[in-house]
Amino acid sequence: MSNIKSTTKAIKRYNLDQPTQMVVMSKILKKYIVDNNLYAPIAGRNYVMVEGWQFAGGLLGFFPRVVSIENIGKESEVKWMAKVEIINTRDGSIASTGFALCSKAEMKKKSFDEYAILSMAQTRAIGKAFRNLIGWVMKLSGYEPTPAEEMKPGVVTASTVPPAPNQGSLIQTRKVDELKAMVKGTTDAQKLVEINKRTGLNLGSLNITERHAGIVIASLLNKEVKK
Repeated sequence: MSNIKSTTKAIKRYNLDQPTQMVVMSKILKKYIVDNNLYAPIAGRNYVMVEGWQFAGGLLGFFPRVVSIENIGKESEVKWMAKVEIINTRDGSIASTGFALCSKAEMKKKSFDEYAILSMAQTRAIGKAFRNLIGWVMKLSGYEPTPAEEMKPGVVTASTVPPAPNQGSLIQTRKVDELKAMVKGTTDAQKLVEINKRTGLNLGSLNITERHAGIVIASLLNKEVKK
């Protein structure tokens, strides 16, 4: 009986709330997507297929779980809806949820069998659930933050910018202070101009949440790495 030594290495897990880790992970993610051809060029922009989103989620300790499928079609139309949850493997909590439809009435799906329509509804829901959680990470890797399966050939979506938070939930945090320290300027207005110059992000104010501050910090760090 031969002795077989295991050479399997544990996969490093990254933390979504650590911007510097996200910069490192974005490069690993991009290499994996390119090496495995997991993106679709549409109207001059690159959209990642669901396998790429699953890989990104795996690096962060997230996996998709199909919660339900529902036949919402009529006699004249085959149509399915799927619901997917993204589970955090660290504690079993639900990190995100996505819903998606697929119908045989769609231009590219007219020749699909019903099982393929059902499968695509689940695939789209997986991509949507991941997109709701880590769309900005995919953007950091240089891809559009919309799964390829949601796109129609020739359709372009606008690049997303972190949304302005509700004024009632603004929180000054350590990351906001860290962000302010990273950019030049003595006033918030001067710092906002510097952030726009270096990242292209148009922030209306520096009264932002911790997560939004983390996204901006990641963008700044990514620009520094590319120099």
